[in-house]
Amino acid sequence: MRRKYALRGEVLLADMEEVQPEHGYTLEKVFELLYIDFIDKFRKGDHAGVVEDILHLLDDEIE
Repeated sequence: MRRKYALRGEVLLADMEEVQPEHGYTLEKVFELLYIDFIDKFRKGDHAGVVEDILHLLDDEIE
């Protein structure tokens, strides 16, 4: 993940904390939840386009 996107995520979580002080989310927790969701969908066969989306995101990271 690019540093600027990580920083944006941290700012978003800090803004959320002003509204919901005890939300307890971190970037690591958000990624963990997204990964768990991906694995769950993949196991259920509901992954149409997911791999392509990941490859597209990775390709954007390289550029």
